[in-house]
Amino acid sequence: MSTDRAASPPLPGRDDVLDLTRELLRIDTVNPPGNEREAAEAALAYARARGLSGDLQPLGDGRANLHLVLRGKGERAPLMYCGHLDTVPLGTARWTRPPHAAEVDEDGVLWGRGAVDMKGGLAAMLVGIATLARTGTQPLGDVHFLATAGEEVDCAGARAAGQRGVLEGVGGLVIAEPTDLDLVVAHKGALFLEFVTVGRAAHGSMPEQGVNAITHMTTLLERLTALDLGSVTDPLLGAPTTSVGTIQGGSVVNIVPDRCTAQVDLRSVPGLDHAVVLKRIEAVLDELKLTLPGFDARMTVTGDYAAVGTDSADPLVRTARDVLGGVLGRPPKIAGVSYFSDGSVLQPGTGLPTVLCGPGDPNLAHQTDERVHVEALERAAEFFTLLPLSG
Repeated sequence: MSTDRAASPPLPGRDDVLDLTRELLRIDTVNPPGNEREAAEAALAYARARGLSGDLQPLGDGRANLHLVLRGKGERAPLMYCGHLDTVPLGTARWTRPPHAAEVDEDGVLWGRGAVDMKGGLAAMLVGIATLARTGTQPLGDVHFLATAGEEVDCAGARAAGQRGVLEGVGGLVIAEPTDLDLVVAHKGALFLEFVTVGRAAHGSMPEQGVNAITHMTTLLERLTALDLGSVTDPLLGAPTTSVGTIQGGSVVNIVPDRCTAQVDLRSVPGLDHAVVLKRIEAVLDELKLTLPGFDARMTVTGDYAAVGTDSADPLVRTARDVLGGVLGRPPKIAGVSYFSDGSVLQPGTGLPTVLCGPGDPNLAHQTDERVHVEALERAAEFFTLLPLSG
């Protein structure tokens, strides 16, 4: 079969992406604990039945990545499709429809945990390359498909895949996070930091005999939220942000607290080096130790996820924009998003051009009553089918 888009390009069957998404939604991969292996096995069975080769990459009890390869003509560098298998917990609010029943309502909306983030996008990618395999259509270059475990907690699957060298020789990375089918070329990174201040307990009526860990933490947090991160900004993402997420300290009201713990969420943009940020924070700690009597604090990095950005003039972005525009019947929006993805682990050190594009409203990610329009799944599957044929 010809790979020329003008000569009747292959398209997924009407119900292909819906059926696969529903199958994946019915498998509970809430993380923790994850249990992604069952979903990976289901995706592997679907792929092999349509002529794709690949294997599971075990990551521990009940957990695994899935790596598939569709061989191309070798006319360009391989393309990597990537998505994650795990979902966030259900929350405490009551769902309108059962979160793992994968019900479709009268308006053509599919409900369930992971419909948006991101089993719908994952299914659309797999259906795309499976359509090419089933129809005997060779893409311009190899297409890899990587389904990861653990993205919602620590990106453990992406880290393991990177260590295995799955990106060796790859020329571009496409991640199916929910973007409402906008073409996302930049996303923020994150530094998750924990601070502990240590003081000295004393009777609450004689505070001068103690060292108050809470007031020292307050001083530290004021300095951190006002920290000069330089003039680095991004045209799509804006400036870096800092947010205090948790704070705990003290035991009872009449004892000067001798310990306080706080967690800080710093969101970075491309061009802001996390190592530089950490040095600036360490300088603040050193200064406070010298100027604030009794100040004693330590910092622990609990999460480190790089920001990702790709020039909108990059060939991958231009090709994706053209293909997506043809699918949607309008030019797609070029955007940036504040959340991070597996790209934060896979892209640094490789310099790979990276784009995010997937079905579903990102505002519904992690929400009760997560849901996606079936039509959006179909458009995404069409995009992922045609992208490897275009250049």
